[in-house]
Amino acid sequence: MNLPKVLRDNGINIDNWSHEFGTKNIINLQAEIDSGEAKLESIDGILTRVVSVVTIVVNVRLGDRLFILIEDKQIFFTGAIRQRGLKGISEKMKLGETHLIAAQRALQEEVGLDFDGECISLGEELKQQNSPSYPGLSSCYQIFNYQIVLSAADLSKLRFAEVMYEKISLFTLEAV
Repeated sequence: MNLPKVLRDNGINIDNWSHEFGTKNIINLQAEIDSGEAKLESIDGILTRVVSVVTIVVNVRLGDRLFILIEDKQIFFTGAIRQRGLKGISEKMKLGETHLIAAQRALQEEVGLDFDGECISLGEELKQQNSPSYPGLSSCYQIFNYQIVLSAADLSKLRFAEVMYEKISLFTLEAV
């Protein structure tokens, strides 16, 4: 498939898809499709990126206070900064992966946590919106929501930065 042509033929301008603008690029979308993390479908006549995602609200109890882990921002190696402010972590599911296994993988990959405690299911939802990662491309997300509660002792196991091949994601704690 000639992805740029498919997108252009569906009226999607990819000229502003760049890490310099704080978005992903065509290479990232092709990698998502090739790995099975996403697929393109026509939904109601609109080309749509379809993705299954797990989200994990990570709470930390420190004394009598409860905090939440926030993905604060992403710093791209181009120098661009993408403000996030996302509560918890999220990860696209891999082909054939269950949502619970994806949640455990997300915790390990994003914050270095090997978590074998209770993942509390907060339910499932469908969300369709213009993609913040790929402007102009409609995206449909099947989201599996979880929550975990960590203790102060668990903080030493958390990593507050995820370094990837093209960016760094920074995390922080915020009082609930």
